[in-house]
Amino acid sequence: MSDGGNEYGSVSAVVDELHARAASLAENGDALGVVFPPSFMQRHTDAESFEAFMAASQWSVSSRAGFAAIPEAAFDEYVAARTSFSDFEAMLGQAGEEWMARQLGV
Repeated sequence: MSDGGNEYGSVSAVVDELHARAASLAENGDALGVVFPPSFMQRHTDAESFEAFMAASQWSVSSRAGFAAIPEAAFDEYVAARTSFSDFEAMLGQAGEEWMARQLGV
Protein backbone atom coordinates (compact mmCIF):
# COMPACT_ATOMS: atom_id res chain seq x y z
CA MET A 1 0.00 0.00 0.00
CA SER A 2 1.43 3.40 -0.96
CA ASP A 3 1.65 6.34 1.34
CA GLY A 4 -0.90 8.98 0.32
CA GLY A 5 1.64 11.73 0.86
CA ASN A 6 4.10 10.18 -1.57
CA GLU A 7 1.38 9.57 -4.12
CA TYR A 8 0.23 13.20 -3.95
CA GLY A 9 3.83 14.37 -4.04
CA SER A 10 4.39 12.45 -7.26
CA VAL A 11 1.24 13.87 -8.86
CA SER A 12 2.26 17.34 -7.74
CA ALA A 13 5.68 16.92 -9.37
CA VAL A 14 4.06 15.87 -12.66
CA VAL A 15 1.68 18.83 -12.57
CA ASP A 16 4.56 21.20 -11.81
CA GLU A 17 6.54 19.81 -14.74
CA LEU A 18 3.57 20.15 -17.10
CA HIS A 19 3.06 23.76 -16.00
CA ALA A 20 6.73 24.47 -16.65
CA ARG A 21 6.51 22.92 -20.12
CA ALA A 22 3.37 24.90 -20.92
CA ALA A 23 5.00 28.13 -19.74
CA SER A 24 8.04 27.39 -21.88
CA LEU A 25 5.85 26.83 -24.93
CA ALA A 26 4.01 30.09 -24.34
CA GLU A 27 7.28 32.01 -23.95
CA ASN A 28 8.67 30.53 -27.14
CA GLY A 29 5.53 31.27 -29.14
CA ASP A 30 5.22 27.62 -30.21
CA ALA A 31 2.19 26.73 -28.12
CA LEU A 32 -0.42 26.56 -30.88
CA GLY A 33 1.70 24.35 -33.14
CA VAL A 34 2.41 21.99 -30.25
CA VAL A 35 -1.12 21.93 -28.84
CA PHE A 36 -2.58 21.48 -32.35
CA PRO A 37 -0.17 19.01 -34.01
CA PRO A 38 -0.87 17.88 -37.59
CA SER A 39 -2.37 14.60 -36.32
CA PHE A 40 -4.99 16.54 -34.31
CA MET A 41 -5.75 18.89 -37.18
CA GLN A 42 -6.13 16.06 -39.68
CA ARG A 43 -8.55 14.20 -37.39
CA HIS A 44 -10.71 17.16 -36.42
CA THR A 45 -10.46 19.72 -39.24
CA ASP A 46 -10.25 20.00 -43.01
CA ALA A 47 -6.65 21.28 -42.74
CA GLU A 48 -3.34 19.43 -42.65
CA SER A 49 -1.86 21.65 -39.94
CA PHE A 50 -2.71 24.60 -37.71
CA GLU A 51 -0.63 26.80 -40.00
CA ALA A 52 -2.70 25.70 -43.02
CA PHE A 53 -5.90 26.19 -41.02
CA MET A 54 -4.92 29.79 -40.29
CA ALA A 55 -3.59 30.43 -43.80
CA ALA A 56 -7.02 29.51 -45.20
CA SER A 57 -8.73 31.98 -42.86
CA GLN A 58 -9.42 35.65 -43.46
CA TRP A 59 -6.83 36.62 -40.86
CA SER A 60 -3.12 37.07 -41.43
CA VAL A 61 -1.50 36.16 -38.14
CA SER A 62 2.24 36.31 -37.51
CA SER A 63 2.33 36.65 -33.73
CA ARG A 64 0.54 35.68 -30.53
CA ALA A 65 -0.76 39.24 -30.28
CA GLY A 66 -2.14 39.00 -33.81
CA PHE A 67 -3.91 35.76 -32.96
CA ALA A 68 -5.32 37.27 -29.77
CA ALA A 69 -6.68 40.22 -31.78
CA ILE A 70 -8.99 38.02 -33.88
CA PRO A 71 -12.63 38.71 -32.92
CA GLU A 72 -13.80 35.76 -30.83
CA ALA A 73 -17.26 35.42 -32.41
CA ALA A 74 -15.87 35.49 -35.94
CA PHE A 75 -13.19 32.91 -35.11
CA ASP A 76 -15.81 30.68 -33.43
CA GLU A 77 -17.82 30.78 -36.68
CA TYR A 78 -14.70 29.84 -38.67
CA VAL A 79 -13.95 26.95 -36.29
CA ALA A 80 -17.56 25.71 -36.45
CA ALA A 81 -17.49 25.75 -40.24
CA ARG A 82 -14.14 23.96 -40.68
CA THR A 83 -13.84 21.59 -37.71
CA SER A 84 -15.81 19.05 -35.72
CA PHE A 85 -16.12 21.61 -32.89
CA SER A 86 -18.79 24.20 -32.17
CA ASP A 87 -16.27 26.90 -31.20
CA PHE A 88 -12.61 27.53 -30.46
CA GLU A 89 -13.01 26.87 -26.73
CA ALA A 90 -14.22 23.32 -27.45
CA MET A 91 -11.40 22.79 -29.95
CA LEU A 92 -8.80 24.09 -27.52
CA GLY A 93 -10.22 21.97 -24.69
CA GLN A 94 -9.94 18.75 -26.73
CA ALA A 95 -6.47 19.67 -27.96
CA GLY A 96 -5.38 20.42 -24.39
CA GLU A 97 -6.63 17.05 -23.17
CA GLU A 98 -4.75 15.27 -25.95
CA TRP A 99 -1.60 17.31 -25.29
CA MET A 100 -1.78 16.41 -21.60
CA ALA A 101 -2.18 12.71 -22.48
CA ARG A 102 0.87 12.88 -24.75
CA GLN A 103 2.89 14.56 -22.00
CA LEU A 104 1.88 11.85 -19.53
CA GLY A 105 2.54 9.08 -22.06
CA VAL A 106 -1.07 7.89 -21.93
